Order: sequence, then C-alpha cells, then structure tokens
Amino acid sequence: MSDGYGQGGQSGHDGQGRQQAYGQGYGQQNPYAQQNPYAQPVPPQQNPYAQPAPQHPAPQYSAPQYPAPHPHPHPAPPAGAAGFPGPAPRRSRAGVLLQFLLQWFYAPLWILALAALFALLLFAGGGGPAGPDSDGWLKVNRSFLPPRRLRAELTGRPEHWEAYLAPILDRRIRRAEAEDGWEPAELGPDGVRTARVRLALRFYRGLGAAGVVRLAERYGWAGFAGGTDEEHVTVSRRIAPPPVQGPVPQDRPAAPGTPWGPRPSRFVPALPFLLVLQLVYAPVYGLATIWVHRSDPEYWSNWGARWMVGPRAIWPEVTGSAAAWDRHLRRILERDATKELAKLPGEYHRGPDGGFLRRVRVDLATYRGAGAHHVLRVAAETGWQLDPSYPPRPEVSVRLCRPDRTPAA
Repeated sequence: MSDGYGQGGQSGHDGQGRQQAYGQGYGQQNPYAQQNPYAQPVPPQQNPYAQPAPQHPAPQYSAPQYPAPHPHPHPAPPAGAAGFPGPAPRRSRAGVLLQFLLQWFYAPLWILALAALFALLLFAGGGGPAGPDSDGWLKVNRSFLPPRRLRAELTGRPEHWEAYLAPILDRRIRRAEAEDGWEPAELGPDGVRTARVRLALRFYRGLGAAGVVRLAERYGWAGFAGGTDEEHVTVSRRIAPPPVQGPVPQDRPAAPGTPWGPRPSRFVPALPFLLVLQLVYAPVYGLATIWVHRSDPEYWSNWGARWMVGPRAIWPEVTGSAAAWDRHLRRILERDATKELAKLPGEYHRGPDGGFLRRVRVDLATYRGAGAHHVLRVAAETGWQLDPSYPPRPEVSVRLCRPDRTPAA
C-alpha cells in the first residue's frame, strides 16, 4: 500500500524506494555534486555550472520569515506586564511563622463560631443585628497559610512564589474559561465572551502583578488594568463563540430520536409523582451538594430541564399530541419573549453601533414531544433565531436570540 511518498507497494520503505533516492541524491546522484570542483576535477570554464548552488538560496530568504513572527509575541508580554506593579515588600518572618502556628488553633474555633452564628440566626428570626456589608469575615481560608506559601513568604524567592501560584492560577483559569461570560447580559452581538481571574496580593506578593501577568500569558491571557490595584490583579481573555451551529428553520423536520427531533414521552403514571417529588427532592439535593464544584455553569438549570415536569406540560405528555405540544411551546415562548422584550436596553452589553441581542432560553420540558427543531421553526415566525454565542445543546435547552438596537437619542 502506498504511503504517499513512494509510487506504490513498498517503494517508499525498502532499499530501492524513493526515500533511498533522496538520501543518495546529496551524496552520489546529485547533479550539483557531480559538478562540484571538490568532488571531481573540472576545467575552470565549467565553474559557471557550479553557480546553480547560489540559486538554491530559497531557504536563505525564507528562513528569516519564520522566526520573524516569534520575536514579536515574546517581547510583547514583558512590555504589557511592565505597566503592572512589581513585587510587594516582604512580610516579617516572625509574623509569618506566628500566623502559621496560630492558624491551627483559631481556624477550627472560627469555623465553630460561624456555625453557631448561623444556627442562632436561623432560629432567632430576622430581628438580630445586621452584619458587615462585606462577606470577607466568613472566609477563614483567606487567612490560612499553606506550606508552599509559607516557604515563599520566608525565602522571598520568585521561583518559590511561582511554584505556589502556578497551580492556583492554572485551576482558576481553567474554571473561568468554562464558566465566565455566559450570562446573557455579558454577551455582545458578536458573541465574544470575556473570562476574568482576580487574585489577591497574598497569592503573588513576591512576584508582583507583573509576574502574574507573565504567567497568565502562557495561557493566552493578558493583564486587565481596569481590575488591578495595589491589593489585587486581574487577568482576562476574550473567547470567541463556538463554531458549531444547529439546523435552520427551513430544513426538513428532524426525525424522532435525533438530537433535534421529538423525544418520547415519559411514563405517564409517574408524571404526577415527579411533579410533587421535585418540590422536595430538588431543594434537598441542592443543599446537600452546594459545596460541590460544577464545571458546567448551567449545571443546575440543565439538571432540572432533563427530568422536571411543569404543570402545563403534563397534558401534552399524557396525550402525546403534536398539536398540544405546539400550543404549549407557543404559549411559553410568547410569555418569555414578552418578558425579555420588556427589559431596558441598558441591561445589555451593546456593540459599537448600539446593537444588542435579546436572549431567551427554552427548556426541554417545553418542547420534549415537539423537538428542538420545532422550537426554531416557531421562533422564526417572530424574528427569533438560534443564538450563535452558545454551543447547541438540544438535549436540555435551546438558546434563542433576536437582534435589537438602542433607539437614537
């Protein structure tokens, strides 16, 4: 079988193949090597035949073109990071050691005191004294000193600070790239979202904000001057919308069982029990797993959309009628669209020309028996279309958008 380099069979791999010919071409069969005066004596008048070698300088002209783009991005990050503050003054070693030793005593007491305070507020009602505006006093972890940071604080060496900060920055950047910027009000008409990471001074004291920016540039991020001050540094990245798109309303209706087609109705006798159970199970499950981090920013809404049932959706599911599903879909879509169109333009992220997108989400419970493609067909009648800013997920919801523009003043 040919591998694309030989003529066929094994000509690209055996001793008589073309790769062998290239290997020999520079040693024995190269016409320029035969005319080389060092390889074979020739009369002086034949020297012009050796001149084709200087015409082989194509790589000499192209070589500077490849490294040329690389020097520009590399000097650029330090230039951008130079505008950010450098390392902060070191803390007292005695104070750092004292904090590390005492934290093993006051941290558990602090947590117990917070638990007692919450219990008191829960049973005392709303007549107690008001707490501070900031919630910083609730986060005991801010004053906790891990061993890696202890080492960096004591030595003050940049490599130790980088070893402490690098895994934290990596974790926060990955989380921000998956979660940040998905709110409808934060997305502009171009669908580009902005992910941001904000770090307190305790994470990068020995590196400075400039050092944080240099580390973030390894991930393609940049410093955000608007969110950086003496006590914090902010890095950000603009992320283009996903290229995946769904069908258009004019396409043929999606077949049942396909991602965009109708889905089978659930077990009818179980629907009333699901309706009652979700009123109890959903809050309990939410409270029991509130501390679990979810990589999906829409985990809770998608989780509910997969199995919950609305009172108005029971009849379409029971009958399985396409007309019932169509009426239910139109009623819910009209309700949500009216609510969305009533919002003020100032609540949206607008483009340079004043344009923005109204956005509506339709859950699976609204179109289960009609199909996600039917949502697009009904929405197109009033100017709504599939929102290109979000990756299509017809198994849980359909995101719709409608162009709008701020009226001229």
